[in-house]
Amino acid sequence: MIGFDSNLLMNYYQAKLGGVGGSSSSASGSSVTQKYAPTAPWSTQATPIDSSALLKSALQGGRIIDESAATLDLSGASSDYKKLFALYQGLGTLTALAEKMNTKNLTSFDTNRITTAFTKGMAELSGYVDSAKFDDVRLGLSEVADTARAKVGISRGKSEYVTAPLVSGTASSAVPAFEGDVKFNIAIKQINTSINIAIDLAEMGAQTRTLPNVINHINSKLEAAGVTTRFGQERIPGEERTFTSAGRTIKLPPAPDQWAMKIKTDITEQVTFTAVDTAPAIYMTQKVGDPDPDGKADTDDGVQTNQLLKFQAGTGAVSAPLQPTGEAHWVEGRVFANPLEGAIETVRATQAATDGSVYVLADVTGDISGQSIKGERDVALLKYDSAGKLIYSRVLGASEDAKGLALAVSADGQVAVAGSVTGQLNGAVDGPLNSGDSPALAELSDSFVTVFNDKGEEVWTARRGSRQEDEATHIAFGADGEVYVSGRSKSSMPGATALGGTDSYIQGFGLNAKGEPVSLFTQSFGTALDDKPAGLVVDGDALVTASMENGRAVVRRFDISSGAPVQVAQRDLGDLQGGTISGLALDNGNLVVAGSTRNTALNAGTVTRAHAGGMDAFAAQISADLTASPADAVAYYGGAGDDKAAGLAVSGGQVWLTGQAGAEDLPGQVPKGEADGFLARLDVAAGDVVWSQRFTGKDGFATPGSIAIADQGASVLDRLGLPTGQLTFKDSSNLTAVSGLRAGDEFNISANGGRPKTVTIAVDETLESLMLKIRRATGFQVKVDTAVTDGVRRLQIKPLNERSIIELTPGKEGQDALGVLGLAEGVIRATKLEDGKTVSADGKGDFYGLGLHSQLNLDTPEQVRHAISELTQAQGVIRKIYTALRDAATPESVRKQQEAAAAVGQAPAYMTNQIANYQAALDRLTGGG
Repeated sequence: MIGFDSNLLMNYYQAKLGGVGGSSSSASGSSVTQKYAPTAPWSTQATPIDSSALLKSALQGGRIIDESAATLDLSGASSDYKKLFALYQGLGTLTALAEKMNTKNLTSFDTNRITTAFTKGMAELSGYVDSAKFDDVRLGLSEVADTARAKVGISRGKSEYVTAPLVSGTASSAVPAFEGDVKFNIAIKQINTSINIAIDLAEMGAQTRTLPNVINHINSKLEAAGVTTRFGQERIPGEERTFTSAGRTIKLPPAPDQWAMKIKTDITEQVTFTAVDTAPAIYMTQKVGDPDPDGKADTDDGVQTNQLLKFQAGTGAVSAPLQPTGEAHWVEGRVFANPLEGAIETVRATQAATDGSVYVLADVTGDISGQSIKGERDVALLKYDSAGKLIYSRVLGASEDAKGLALAVSADGQVAVAGSVTGQLNGAVDGPLNSGDSPALAELSDSFVTVFNDKGEEVWTARRGSRQEDEATHIAFGADGEVYVSGRSKSSMPGATALGGTDSYIQGFGLNAKGEPVSLFTQSFGTALDDKPAGLVVDGDALVTASMENGRAVVRRFDISSGAPVQVAQRDLGDLQGGTISGLALDNGNLVVAGSTRNTALNAGTVTRAHAGGMDAFAAQISADLTASPADAVAYYGGAGDDKAAGLAVSGGQVWLTGQAGAEDLPGQVPKGEADGFLARLDVAAGDVVWSQRFTGKDGFATPGSIAIADQGASVLDRLGLPTGQLTFKDSSNLTAVSGLRAGDEFNISANGGRPKTVTIAVDETLESLMLKIRRATGFQVKVDTAVTDGVRRLQIKPLNERSIIELTPGKEGQDALGVLGLAEGVIRATKLEDGKTVSADGKGDFYGLGLHSQLNLDTPEQVRHAISELTQAQGVIRKIYTALRDAATPESVRKQQEAAAAVGQAPAYMTNQIANYQAALDRLTGGG
């Protein structure tokens, strides 16, 4: 006898029920099965789709959407199902094309064929969605929402500044930072007057210098001066801590609370801090973290962080910095080591400004300080105060790829950056470019220069290029506001003569009567081989350049008094023997050239400090006119291993070098980690190391990069976490300044089925002006206002009434403003709540969005992954619409029985009947045993 447990078969069918897409049970368990919707192509009961045949057809140029191929097995079913099934199949074909791009060893022919088929398919899909007429639903290609809110916005004016933590535990504890001779000044500028207030904690006498006591002392001074500004304290709650042991995560008690000072003011007062005693401050950047944790060169598993560091190497009245609570890898003299937040790939340069701030130039591959980028890589200019707090960030706004390679700050607060750019850069004043001749040349980089005013608003951008790749690598301001750059090019720059190989070039920019940048001159220099510029300074009516030529360090002087550069001097410092130049500076009438070399006897004058072995850093001090002088000197810095300079800064006859330390000891500095950095102050003339530190970072790895000196940037304010200079609370109101938007960027908007109108961004676009443009473009058929979140005013678009339907679509490729604004492409319509369900407020069919972007592509592996994800989600939307149509067609009584059956795990009646039939057959075979 064979026993059979019918529950097994019931369970099997119950499991199958979850995958059924087209059948519904009858109203009673004994009735014949009733279908209320045709079987969906994703159902297990449907005939499987031949995806390989669809893929082959698409690659051969065939259509991806074919309603005639979508069959319905239910007579009288709505034609909406056929359209949905055709869309589902088309989305599947596009997904298959995207997945095909992940095939290994694709030829360029295969890649082009797949890309062409995908682009054609996306256009077909978009056209079909726009033209298809559904009976019971409405469908859009992109998103559907009841509100569109921009990600980009304008910060509301703040009135508070919070310092770094000063004490842990309780606020009533004595604060070490307040010990000693603590004196500083507060200048408060009101509408009609300026008031200077001297703060000296010695006036507190024997009173314990706790946070509340010091705040009370300062506030008594402020109150006596009749100003509104006040100090307060800020509690920073201790975070929970955990650690892992034997695979278990163990919670520890929260860390102690920390306390900081808070300065509160209002818009009627400008607050400025100055110190009584100052010393030079050194700002530098570095990357920390193990770049290759698993030791395999073919894996990308390194997690590294970029940092901004501040060092103080002063003596006397300027108290030494204290180690911040919990800060790892601290060394004497370090004020802070703050992480640079955002998708920073590489920090290129750092410059200190006369207002006490410091600028950092970086390449970014994603969002930075809430600002998105358009392309694969962009340039970001970051401004920090002397306490390391971010004042603002500026993104260039390149459409494809840009690198920022050079940074300069003028005495009046203007900032210039230079580098390379590929793709569109709207609003730039273009000179001759390499991109005008063929699509292939459009993929090559051009040189660019951008100048910002003291508010961080773009003043002008110039772009010029040769027929091959070129880039601007160094930049400097002239005495009368001119901007000079040096760079390199693989073919002749416009207005210059090619010398052979990769040429170095110099170029000058001025402004015409309209305030537009014009090229003053362009001239190549170097040899017939591959040359590389390595530095640029302005010395009166002369430009001085440093360059690497056939492995040798060469310095040139050009007279520009007549308008065109004339080379008047040249000096070869010798073969660097595998080393390189890392900086060129002008200080007290002398040139300083720094870099790395194995050459123990550079042609730079008297060796005041000998080469120590291997690769050493060096600093050479020579006359600015490049003639040999008895005062010329060169000092080497290093140990027995390979030590490499990465950055140079000069101040008051002292030379500062930072770079990578070798495995061996440095003078007076022992190794600390796997890969250490160093910072050293040299007196080149005397050959003395005046001050030095060796340091490491996370995982024992520190890789220093750029460096800058602020002559009076270090003071007691560092200990207090207060910035030197004016407190800045308000950012620019121009959207082109606070985002990656550029003049000429655009998007399209239409209202109630009307013709789309283009909204174009102006250079001085504000939230208010953009809102007015949107209202006008829609014939005032849209509600536009601002919403405040996290202290930021953001653009918000809503339907004007229940019948309003607004559609947002991207602008031209390379000029789209939607993505930068953070507005989703798609439809905006009003909704209401009906029977617990959100439906369209106009009473018509529900609106669904596939969530696809019209510019979906397969250009990069990241874009391929993104496309697959969006297409898969879009198929999910089709299934959701199908379910809604099926449920609407199913009688309510049947749906309730189905829901009840599902709740108790009951199989549908037709399954129960089939199981009974199988059981009866088994009984006959086994005699009922």
